[in-house]
Amino acid sequence: MGEGPINMLCTVPSPPQPQYRRMGWSRITCSGLPRWSNQGGRGTWKPETASNGAMAIFSVYVVNKAGGLIYQLDNYAPRAEAEKTFSYPLDLLLKLHDERVLVAFGQRDGIRVGHAVLSINGVDVNGKYTADGKEVLEYLGNPANYPVSIRFGRPRLTSNEKLMLASMFHSLFAIGSQLSPELGSSGIEMLETDTFKLHCFQTLTGIKFVVLADPRQGGIDSLLRKIYEIYSDFALKNPFYSLEMPIRCELFDQNLKLALEVAEKAGTFGPGS
Repeated sequence: MGEGPINMLCTVPSPPQPQYRRMGWSRITCSGLPRWSNQGGRGTWKPETASNGAMAIFSVYVVNKAGGLIYQLDNYAPRAEAEKTFSYPLDLLLKLHDERVLVAFGQRDGIRVGHAVLSINGVDVNGKYTADGKEVLEYLGNPANYPVSIRFGRPRLTSNEKLMLASMFHSLFAIGSQLSPELGSSGIEMLETDTFKLHCFQTLTGIKFVVLADPRQGGIDSLLRKIYEIYSDFALKNPFYSLEMPIRCELFDQNLKLALEVAEKAGTFGPGS
């Protein structure tokens, strides 16, 4: 999520009452009802309008009705990275956490606590080892290896973490449906932060299509339905595909990437795209 303040907003058929305005969560919109936002300032509510700016679509997730991740695509990953040459001793405290070497103390020159070591002297780092088999902490603890160039950045999500996050969102979706002040709400349709928006479309059979995009990216509702169409054509009609199982289909990949490319260039994904 973003680093700035975030708010929660549920959709209601008229401007929300004070008790719905600030609840300490990201803004959440539930489906089937008009959307309202406080863009006019505190105490002023007006219908939310979508931006038509053509920006970036970060990733796509497909979650089955049991909460299992059956497909995931990283389309674009903006990375805040910093590379610096260090002399011995290293003036950052590095620790091993979840099989990654992370910065535990010492922020400087764009390097932040929580950033992971991504490469050493141009050699990529995978977990706690470099691509050529060196143990990172052991290598950086040897004065003979200095000066050394280290690239830091936000750690990449592992496959297990993506599975866990998909399952967590599935649960939050169900909780959102239960907490909605309106009967018949299907759950979370949009979750907004200052750096991205999460858009979700759930089919009648319980399959969820989730798109993470730049907040200014328009046409995501149409894109979600286009992804559903691609899923129907290239996964469900595939005689070798089993329902609720991971999607491994080259035609599905190709058509999904094409749809994302069209959506990014157009800013919207309207009829006939």
